[in-house]
Amino acid sequence: MVRKMSGEAWKMFMAIVGVFLFAAAFRIFLVPLNLYSGGFTGVAQIILVILQGLFHITFPAGIDFTGIFLWLLNLPLFFLAWKIVSRTFFIKTIITVFLQSFFMSVIPAPAKPIIQDTLTCCLAGGVISGFGVGLTLKYGSSGGGSDIVGIYCAKRFPDFSVGKLTILLNAAIYAFSAVHHNLETAIYSMVFCYVSGIVMDRVHYQNIMTCATIITREPSICDSIIRDLNRGCTTWIGQGGYLKQPAHIIMTVISKYESRSLKRLVHQTDPGAFITFNDKMEIDGNFEKRFDA
Repeated sequence: MVRKMSGEAWKMFMAIVGVFLFAAAFRIFLVPLNLYSGGFTGVAQIILVILQGLFHITFPAGIDFTGIFLWLLNLPLFFLAWKIVSRTFFIKTIITVFLQSFFMSVIPAPAKPIIQDTLTCCLAGGVISGFGVGLTLKYGSSGGGSDIVGIYCAKRFPDFSVGKLTILLNAAIYAFSAVHHNLETAIYSMVFCYVSGIVMDRVHYQNIMTCATIITREPSICDSIIRDLNRGCTTWIGQGGYLKQPAHIIMTVISKYESRSLKRLVHQTDPGAFITFNDKMEIDGNFEKRFDA
């Protein structure tokens, strides 16, 4: 029990680190350049711009109300987080979204960009932002907004990912930035978004599918995969080319995150088993993506 609690505490800590990195990238890299973030953060920025520019509403200095609007936008999505994943994911998401909104409101933004070259600043900020979001997702939570909607779509549509939804939502946000500001602002914002989306999908292992082929003398490994990993598998009988002895060939498709558990499971049953992994693959069909790490 203590070990389990310790593991959950570590996951929660890493998820919080992730939202802190995202908030830091937003405040340190995007705000000084007057660029737009993606997802619901970008929507919150647009709301703030409209309230200030169109309705001439003033807000207290020293607090970025983007984070507050982001929290309000996420309130109706918390129910979706409970429904599509789990109660644990729901609780973690409330905590991380609140802290992310808090960090975005209080982390000081530099008066001038810390990197003079705008493109380099976008690339650096995109990497940090994407790593932070991916880290939060990897450890069983989310930053809310498009993360929750993206997880819902990924579970319903196997060929979908959180990063893809982020890019689609950002198209509308950056169209607004091009009209309200200029095309250069929109282009640099898109660069930030694109880099962030790619890094996020690389860090968030659940979006990387891998095909594992196991050659073993223990057919019970297939039962263990079904029981312990809750993944299906296909088996057939083969023969070793050198010793001409029969062997069981087992093929299964898992997420990259589950590959460590698969290795441990296989080698506990058969230390001499041979496993190959193929990561660069496309899955079409009934493959469940999981997000509660």
